[in-house]
Amino acid sequence: MRSPSAAWIRCPDSPACSGAVRSTAVSARCPVGDPPDAWQDGAVRWRDMRTLLPAAAVLASLSAAAAVRSVGPGQPYAKPCQAFAAAQDGDVIEIDASGNYDGDVCVIYRNNLTIRGINGRARIDAAGKYAQGKGIWVVAGDNTLIENIEFSGARVPDRNGAGIRLDTGNLTVRNCVFHHNETGILGGFYGRVLIEHSEFYDNGYGDGQSHNIYLNAGVAEFTLRYSASRRAIAGHLVKSRAAKNYILYNRLTQETGTGSYEIDLPNGGQAYLIGNIVQQGDTTQNRGMLTFGLEGLRTNAPNELYVVNNTFVSTRAAGATFLQISSSLSAPAVVRNNIFSGSGIITTQSTALMAGNATSGSMGFLNPAQYDYRISNLSAALNAGVEPGLAGGFSLRPVMQYKDPLCAVPRSDVGPIDAGAYEYGVIETSAVCAGAPPPPPPPPPAPALQSFTVSASTVTAGSPLTASVTISAPAPDGGVTVALSSSAPDVIAVPASVTVPSGSATSSITLQAEQVVSAAAVVLTAALGGVTLQAPVTVEPAKTEPARVRLQRVSASPQQVRAGDAISVTVQLASPAPAAGAAVQWTSSQPYVRLPAQVIVPAGARSMTVQARVDSGAPAATVHLRASSANTLATYIVVRNTR
Repeated sequence: MRSPSAAWIRCPDSPACSGAVRSTAVSARCPVGDPPDAWQDGAVRWRDMRTLLPAAAVLASLSAAAAVRSVGPGQPYAKPCQAFAAAQDGDVIEIDASGNYDGDVCVIYRNNLTIRGINGRARIDAAGKYAQGKGIWVVAGDNTLIENIEFSGARVPDRNGAGIRLDTGNLTVRNCVFHHNETGILGGFYGRVLIEHSEFYDNGYGDGQSHNIYLNAGVAEFTLRYSASRRAIAGHLVKSRAAKNYILYNRLTQETGTGSYEIDLPNGGQAYLIGNIVQQGDTTQNRGMLTFGLEGLRTNAPNELYVVNNTFVSTRAAGATFLQISSSLSAPAVVRNNIFSGSGIITTQSTALMAGNATSGSMGFLNPAQYDYRISNLSAALNAGVEPGLAGGFSLRPVMQYKDPLCAVPRSDVGPIDAGAYEYGVIETSAVCAGAPPPPPPPPPAPALQSFTVSASTVTAGSPLTASVTISAPAPDGGVTVALSSSAPDVIAVPASVTVPSGSATSSITLQAEQVVSAAAVVLTAALGGVTLQAPVTVEPAKTEPARVRLQRVSASPQQVRAGDAISVTVQLASPAPAAGAAVQWTSSQPYVRLPAQVIVPAGARSMTVQARVDSGAPAATVHLRASSANTLATYIVVRNTR
């Protein structure tokens, strides 16, 4: 799935969206389902709260046209909180950046509000005040969009004063700045949170328990993209307990700050980290850069970690642990195409799937002193990557790369994909920035042949086997044709090609191994776009067993014998023996008359004679000799004890 641009939001869990992208208004077109039955800490139940809203009022608010409420000098509302108090669901509040709004703190109760600064970025400093002991703006309404606002100075008695305190869910924050608060954004109890084109720096009380960004466990999905989080004060740059996290194309740099972890996902969940710049300096307090599940993995959601095409840089003298992963995580983390620059431990998970990462040699950063980690043509990361692959239908291939300030540009492969957050040679045009219309997305790379497998490497002649091709991304309309060939078509014939249908990444066909006299080695080949993969198969001759046939007559000569004599015993078949021969078992009623246990009558023969012998000292007796195949026949001999 292509990464959405500035005006779009991903909603992969919604059947209505089904892996595509939908419009920015989270509630408008991306169904979010029912929120959790309870918020948290004994708060009122969401479903119970919904029953308190009169149906007529809800319908009226949805049908009425949204009002634009203007805030600022000479406007109907002098302060934003006055406009919030007068607003109805769905209204737009425009805040003129020329006004002074310091100390304007309050709770926002209405739903579906759009709150934006105009004529520049409107600035709200707490100025020693706070709402409900929580922060500057406490968002208690659902589906809120806040853009082009600067928040600073939030401090509360609990030492976690937030620029925005989210006490509900479904929040979009765009082109905002949070600095010198105890926490930038805090909260979230259900739904989705999207932060894009926004900056966080110098937030934190200094006790390690307040962070630039901190989202609660009730959040179903958190997306952070095209943003910068820098210089946390003793806390983390990003901390999220959300069930699903998309951290895409951001600058997450501690620089000279005293922060702890750069990215902390303490309860795991599903996490996709693609295209980020992650940096820690010598003043960083903790060696961990990305931590996953260290406070206990989620039990009500999958726990999966995908770390693809990021640039991790540590200049910490004591070294880094780039990926600090809980030992309780059973699923191997997917770690592909990253740059790990600096001394330390790459990952604490021994089973992590590592491929295409650049971990040694000169990374050729253009200007690391200014945190510019684009690479030069001499970088060890150049062409070092592998195909990023898929994760449950979600493409791990980076399609954007971060561009200062708070923008991103389309990323496309220039030759084989580079490791790290930047592709060398990309011309940084068509930047996606807040307020700018999104550029047309770059054309998707043609799907590449990723694997070619057969169901068995050794088969018996006459047996079927399955050959499967897998490509790197779902096939576009019309499908993708993969050429096939066989080194021995008389042993295993293949069609000239197999088509991967539109929307799928795999296609399989059934083949047949023909009869062979001796073992035959066959090499099957699949080819697509210059990539050729082979699958060897050994075909062994079919193993046939001698048949059981109908017997017609058994006779012995001579029939009168003495101890020590030899006897010829002949079996005649009712029809010639088949190609694999006919199996005949022999038994004697006395152990002193010895016969072979079994003989095979050759193909086409109708009889066979075997030799038997009477042991020396055998007593006088009548001995029955039996031949068995599809039926049993017998003859007898008489043993005399004197000559």
